[in-house]
Amino acid sequence: MLKEAAPLIEQEYVKNPDEPGPLGDKALLLALQGKHREAQAAVPRIMEKVPRDKAYHHSTYYVARVYALGGKSEEALKWLRITVDEGFPCYARFARDSFPDPIRKDPAFINS
Repeated sequence: MLKEAAPLIEQEYVKNPDEPGPLGDKALLLALQGKHREAQAAVPRIMEKVPRDKAYHHSTYYVARVYALGGKSEEALKWLRITVDEGFPCYARFARDSFPDPIRKDPAFINS
């Protein structure tokens, strides 16, 4: 449903270009569209905008998914570990989430 989501994500991003939510959504959309360099390049900007509050782990999970979609196991695992450490140890969700599929067979992913 990328075609349906893309204009909605873009509209929210245009209205709120400095908000972490729209930034993260746009990065995920880019990754899903195969624009991995552009998606990963957005990560520093996303993380500088994210407040270090009780919802921080949601943003770190977005970042992990962006890297996973791009096949960047090391970076994805780093951000998944941060996600767990920051209060989101939802392993059942991680197992069902299709976004990490590009790295799922990586031994580092299997062993973590």
